[in-house]
Amino acid sequence: MANQNVHFVHITDTHVGPLPEFRVYGVATLPALERVVDAINGLPIRPDFVIHTGDITNDATEASYRLAAELFAKLTVPIYFVTGNHDRSCYIKTLLPSGEYELLMEGDAALAYTFEVRGNRFITLDARGPDELDPHGLLPAEQMALLERELATAMVPVTVFIHFPPVPLDSPWLDRDMLLVNGEELHQLLAKAHRKLRGVFFGHIHRNTQIMRDGILYSSVGSTFCQFTSWPTDDRAGFESRCPAFFNLVTLSQTQTIIKEYFSHPLLLQR
Repeated sequence: MANQNVHFVHITDTHVGPLPEFRVYGVATLPALERVVDAINGLPIRPDFVIHTGDITNDATEASYRLAAELFAKLTVPIYFVTGNHDRSCYIKTLLPSGEYELLMEGDAALAYTFEVRGNRFITLDARGPDELDPHGLLPAEQMALLERELATAMVPVTVFIHFPPVPLDSPWLDRDMLLVNGEELHQLLAKAHRKLRGVFFGHIHRNTQIMRDGILYSSVGSTFCQFTSWPTDDRAGFESRCPAFFNLVTLSQTQTIIKEYFSHPLLLQR
């Protein structure tokens, strides 16, 4: 019997700028992403797709998205994107390469969609809230209702992608500043259908983190260029810029969700 496992690569928070030499926290973000793209293309297996869980660019300008698009176009597998707090959905739709998907709602205001791979359904949500909420996210009521409908009618396993963490992270500054405002409401909705869920994958916190709550796996991946500190004693943001560029390889088998952390190579990313 053929192997029906689905493999995807999870990346996040690339923060590409308008110029190749653009830096955030002293790190050139584009070379870090170039190394990740090369690493993905060189994997010993061919993933089914790449998911980017948001903050594709740092300034949400057309120039930054065009620079990012040039690099993502080099991937040898399809890529899908989530809208982050630094992003604009209209630019993601019009300027970035993407695999095929079905929109859950029309218009440029939000990017919420679904796609399927070998008997697995993937739902991508757009929780970028009003600017005054930043860096928090807010999942609109319309998308909450659409998600509830999708989960109620799904006849196959479901995986959810979102930028913002819905549940607490045991880090005072992250829990204060970075969570989805209505994360508890989202969690309770997901908990009703937890037997259908393979996982909820998010970004935003620049850190590889796994959380199990009420039978739901929540998983984030490190940023491609800079990690935030997240100790239980951290009351304010800290940064670790001298580190490798991370990505996760996720396997969905018939009985398990498997997450393996990798990095592009051990060279320091500062130039």
